[in-house]
Amino acid sequence: MIDQKSVIIGFLIALVLVLAMGLIFPIGQFVAVLIGAIVAGYLANKKAKITVVEAALHGILVGIFTGIVQILVVFVRSGFSETVASILIIAALVLIGAYIIIGALGGIVGTLIGVKSTNSPEIKEDQPK
Repeated sequence: MIDQKSVIIGFLIALVLVLAMGLIFPIGQFVAVLIGAIVAGYLANKKAKITVVEAALHGILVGIFTGIVQILVVFVRSGFSETVASILIIAALVLIGAYIIIGALGGIVGTLIGVKSTNSPEIKEDQPK
């Protein structure tokens, strides 16, 4: 089952980072989606124990939503130009496809981080006899 709250939080983190890091260096957009998907996968696993496929779906949703909003922002910044719109359709397919793959990987990594942090051994103190 998809945890909508974790997807929205991951999407907002990814969107802010895409807008901030995309201006600094070109690969920053992909790192931002990866971070947002990791957060979404981690939060979803923390709330309810999910499978790897469900974690990947959380990351994929973060990637799709981030790609759609980024394409819309570029379209608005171009002044709703028709020539830019035809280029953006092709770019959207490539960009959203890449974000889906990165998001799926991020969701899986986020779940693995959550599982690893909950299964860490506890330090037990010796009881005095």
